[in-house]
Amino acid sequence: MVGFKSDKEKRAIYSMKLGEDPKPISKELGRLDGLYQMTDGTLLVTDWDTGTLFTWSEKAGMTPIATGFKGPADFCAFPHEGGLMVVVPDLVKSELRMIQLGK
Repeated sequence: MVGFKSDKEKRAIYSMKLGEDPKPISKELGRLDGLYQMTDGTLLVTDWDTGTLFTWSEKAGMTPIATGFKGPADFCAFPHEGGLMVVVPDLVKSELRMIQLGK
């Protein structure tokens, strides 16, 4: 799970199991919105603070893969041409960005 409460409060990435409270699996990273888990366990996440779509894993941490967003929101990811197509809405700019990952 990811999310944010206000313009100033950073949040971590959380894991949640049935019947348990959410537990942070990362440090506080930003105002996180969209989340997708890839087949290798790596997470794709959008962050309003940095205006990025980034990957996150326990081993590698946070790695930006697309920048320049003003308001990157929940996104869509689906298999495309041997990789993954990620469609990220930028709410502030009223734009959609399509990012092809892998081949």
